[in-house]
Amino acid sequence: MSNDTNCLRCGAPLTPDAQDGMCLKCLQQRLMNAYLKLRPWTDIESCQCAEVTALVLDDCLADNPIHCAICKKEVDPERLGLTVEEVEAVATWHSVNRSLYALWHDSREYEDYAKARLEDLGGQVNQEGMKVARMLSARLPTCVCLFRNCMDDDYELEVVDCPVCGKPLEKNVHYGSGRCMDCHVFL
Repeated sequence: MSNDTNCLRCGAPLTPDAQDGMCLKCLQQRLMNAYLKLRPWTDIESCQCAEVTALVLDDCLADNPIHCAICKKEVDPERLGLTVEEVEAVATWHSVNRSLYALWHDSREYEDYAKARLEDLGGQVNQEGMKVARMLSARLPTCVCLFRNCMDDDYELEVVDCPVCGKPLEKNVHYGSGRCMDCHVFL
């Protein structure tokens, strides 16, 4: 039976390091399970930079959308010390974004629908991506990579202004066209 002095999950007595009614062991298990949702599968895909200075949330057809803004490889959420809430927010956005991307990539019945959702800057998936990027920016500067269809006629044109606010994009990026830290977007 749980009370204010026992862990809500395992019933163990709570110590001073307990949080949210859970003992340290249960908190660590909860966090590790969350990390598994976004953990890179191999070291080949993992960022090996000595220091991660900025992040880009980008699907890249991987399970982990958190990428180093320098090397473009995946950054393990544990390396960043993300909370369960932060990991869940990234995973939830990524799930919806990836689903729409898969529908667009399938190039059949839902292609036009998915493309419209991915390109809608005021739509749920882009608004959530910007919200998650703002949240992670409390730790490190973070942007969400906006969808651009490589099959569109204007794809080869260089994007110079932020499509959200219209300000010139910051061009000091290691890949892509630029970023807008006011809007937390990357192209």
